[in-house]
Amino acid sequence: MRQSIQPTYDHRETGDRFTVETRIAGRHLNVVTTRDPFVNHRVTLGWRDLLRGLLRRRLVVEVLVGGDPEIVDDVMELDADCLTFGSTRREEWNAHIQESLADFGARLGEHDVS
Repeated sequence: MRQSIQPTYDHRETGDRFTVETRIAGRHLNVVTTRDPFVNHRVTLGWRDLLRGLLRRRLVVEVLVGGDPEIVDDVMELDADCLTFGSTRREEWNAHIQESLADFGARLGEHDVS
């Protein structure tokens, strides 16, 4: 059985925190708020956009999935290698680097040939 992680927010209290934004040729079409960042998104192009794309020989369709900074950090921290600012994991990493630098400085001082 899979061990569940502790939740960091309750959807019933915070509401939808993820966004799905659609752009065609740099033009903002819409933003949809959603509860789930893992979405299927369909973009249907009108004849004007298709014609414009043919004339320019390219048509860029962008779908951007995002959210508020706090929820993005929560999702990113599911990866053990993520070191988001202000997290305990980042503080532990910084402490480890400082210890290593102090140790390196002490060893370098032992071999000082002045």
